[in-house]
Amino acid sequence: MMNLKKIYYLVLCALVACTTASCKDSNDDYIPPALEPEKPEVPVEPEDPRADVPIHVDGEPYTTYKGLLMTGYQGWFGTPGDGCSHANHKNTEWYHYRENDMFKPGVLRNSIDLWPDMSEYEIKYDTEFKYPDGTAQVYSAYDKSTVMLHFKWMQEYGIDGAFMQRFVGEVIDNPDGKDHFDKVLASAMDGSDQYQRAIAVMYDLGGYNPARFEKVVADAQAIYDTYASKRKYYLHENGKPLIALWGVGFNPAERGYSNEDIQKLSDKLKEVGYSIMLGVSTYWRAGGGDTYTPGRASLHALIKSVDVIMPWYVGRFNDINSYNTGGSDGGFANMVGKDIEWCKNVNESGESKVQYAPHCYPGASDLNMHPYYERGSRERGKFFWTQLHNCIRRGCTMLYIAMFDEIDEGTAIYKVLRKSDVPSNAADVEYYVVYNPKNEKISYSDMNGIGRSTENTVFMAKNKVTAPTDGWCKSEKELGITFEGIDDDLETDYYLWLTGQAGKMLRKQIALQETQPKR
Repeated sequence: MMNLKKIYYLVLCALVACTTASCKDSNDDYIPPALEPEKPEVPVEPEDPRADVPIHVDGEPYTTYKGLLMTGYQGWFGTPGDGCSHANHKNTEWYHYRENDMFKPGVLRNSIDLWPDMSEYEIKYDTEFKYPDGTAQVYSAYDKSTVMLHFKWMQEYGIDGAFMQRFVGEVIDNPDGKDHFDKVLASAMDGSDQYQRAIAVMYDLGGYNPARFEKVVADAQAIYDTYASKRKYYLHENGKPLIALWGVGFNPAERGYSNEDIQKLSDKLKEVGYSIMLGVSTYWRAGGGDTYTPGRASLHALIKSVDVIMPWYVGRFNDINSYNTGGSDGGFANMVGKDIEWCKNVNESGESKVQYAPHCYPGASDLNMHPYYERGSRERGKFFWTQLHNCIRRGCTMLYIAMFDEIDEGTAIYKVLRKSDVPSNAADVEYYVVYNPKNEKISYSDMNGIGRSTENTVFMAKNKVTAPTDGWCKSEKELGITFEGIDDDLETDYYLWLTGQAGKMLRKQIALQETQPKR
């Protein structure tokens, strides 16, 4: 018989063995390793297609067009009593407001399609146009206070500066025109200084011919000596003041000069000390359309010799659909991308040979001068923003906006009246407008009842005439052409604001967005 201690020992061993076996055969006391917390999926951001551009520092000179949004500035409006020598002649006193030597209500009797918002101008001029509650007024760009106000707006809305338009046909061999544009340019240079805006001169080559070569060079030399080489904010590119020549690539028989003529002018301006920007035809790259295709080789040689190019688009498309589907390359939107790629033809140093400044515009209307045109729709800014977004997402580094103040072709971005606030454009006399697309010889009575004949495309007649082939004859009342205006629920400065937003998008200061921003 076992003693009590031995029995106790055996029982204890059995319990230990059972417990050990239980631990090995069961997971009740198993402690799993620590789990890593589940990481949420992070969406992969698409690569930003925008080009990296420099950000200009306030108060510093403008050493490159890259990173800038510039606008074209016509500055060509004048009035009776503004002090310009244009005002000494009845046919030019309403400079660029006039059509058929007058500034009166009625199609073909004035040249503007938008009416400026005059609430902030220091000097105002009465007109024959009427608001429901009084006389409508306009401004003169000959007044310095007007130009200074415009440059102030550029600063307020974030527009980097302006290309000052200088029309060869209006400043060369034309003392009155030179008087006007010299004064506007001097005022703009002061506006550039005061509001720290980039500024450059752009020659519109309309009226240029080889016989005027020396005179244009002398004019450009004077601008270089007076402004371009001395003013702090004059725009530079590749270390030199930038000057632009607009109107290249078109049919020389119609323009009066060839690509070779402009090559000679460009080379001479380089000797003066300028870098060169060219305003070229829309289809400059592939030919066709508005481009003189037989001259394409000389056009490309000219383009490759300059610093910047800017193709022209006003009138080539009038709405978003024609922008996306018209032109070549499957739409103008794609043309911009192809143009940019062509201009990225890289040299051995790794720098682009030619910079590309795509041109965008908010809309166009030119019916008071050309009543047979179609009036495009701004689509409340969508038309404009579609172009701006497309150019920026394609990788452009600079933008050219046309125009700051062109109310006569309806492209202006500055402050203009809303649709419900524009003055009446109804004429005080009855007359007829004749559209003569085939330029047939037509006999008619003019506004004074004097018998005449003409082959003009469009003209006014006192009495109804037989409609020309494929044309028409309509009364002024039947045409009913009114002034265009900003949508009534938008502010008069809406397009200045929208343009400033595009500049921010170019510089990556706001997100790249296809839908126009809300104010």
